[in-house]
Amino acid sequence: MVGAAAACAVLSAGVAFATMRLTERDDPAVSYVSTGGGTGTNGSATTTDLYALLARAEPAVAAIEVASGTGTDSTPVAAGSGVVISADGLMLTNAHVVQVTDQLGNALQDPVFTVKMFDGTVRSATVLGASADYDVALLQLDDTSNLHPLAFADTSTLRVGDNVVAIGNALDLGDAPTVTTGIISALDRTLQGSSTITLHGLIQTDAAINHGNSGGALVNMNGDLIGINSAGIPDAQNVGFAISVDTIKPLLEDLKVGATIEASPIGYIGVNVAETPYGVTVTTVQDGTPAAQVGIKAGDIITKVGDATVATANQLSTVLRGTSPGASVTVTVERNGASISFDVTLAERPDQ
Repeated sequence: MVGAAAACAVLSAGVAFATMRLTERDDPAVSYVSTGGGTGTNGSATTTDLYALLARAEPAVAAIEVASGTGTDSTPVAAGSGVVISADGLMLTNAHVVQVTDQLGNALQDPVFTVKMFDGTVRSATVLGASADYDVALLQLDDTSNLHPLAFADTSTLRVGDNVVAIGNALDLGDAPTVTTGIISALDRTLQGSSTITLHGLIQTDAAINHGNSGGALVNMNGDLIGINSAGIPDAQNVGFAISVDTIKPLLEDLKVGATIEASPIGYIGVNVAETPYGVTVTTVQDGTPAAQVGIKAGDIITKVGDATVATANQLSTVLRGTSPGASVTVTVERNGASISFDVTLAERPDQ
């Protein structure tokens, strides 16, 4: 992928994957609910609309508490949220909600997952599968009675400015979930959550997302699920992120059977870039990388990758995410007013 640069729109510092730390106290097909027309409505929702939306969406959202030990020796460790997506008890949450560590950073041995539903019932759950690379996990509830699964929205027509509602177990404050409202602030965001995990295709919202909201629902004004709340930026004002259901749906079959799911390797050319008045300008080229091998130089302005026109660093990153190491692409640059094309064989991004 494009080398790290400030203009690449990859957020890193201060990311909070918002699990709440507690200091006190056999059908292979995934039968999730889907809908064909789940776009949100523009404009402000009326109070009546919001009440109707919550009556539909809130019963699907539950509080998840994670404990170590069993019985009287059980110790609460962390809390998050989950969303019921099928009548047979499948529940989505974040991988970082179920892959909890102790204060020393060690993975919990035999963690116990307790789910408190909107109706007050308390149920146990087991983890079917989880993917840290996508920050998604799938749980199976032991009790599947009286469930109200959320439908998956059609996110292809989402627009910046659409109204949304975030529902989850914010701060583990009480029995009923917390509800916050806002709009879609941006689409297809990239967020670097750690040195090894980068999330793509995120929905950015100004609906407040706090610790404990992880794994909760982001819904449109029809009450359909558009994303799973995942992260916020602590020092920012109303900047939160949700994993789009379009990212999640292709993973469900593998999650259900506990298959290992890792993000596909991304094609890497080995340049740092900056957005200048002239375009996506190469600032440095790493030695020994595909870009260096074919003669791309600092000062070149990247204009196309294959048939895709590139006008921003984010567009360049998006195009390269759609390729794999070993693939050959034509990178077109402008140098001293002339257009030059290079056939570049992409490499795998080195460990940072």
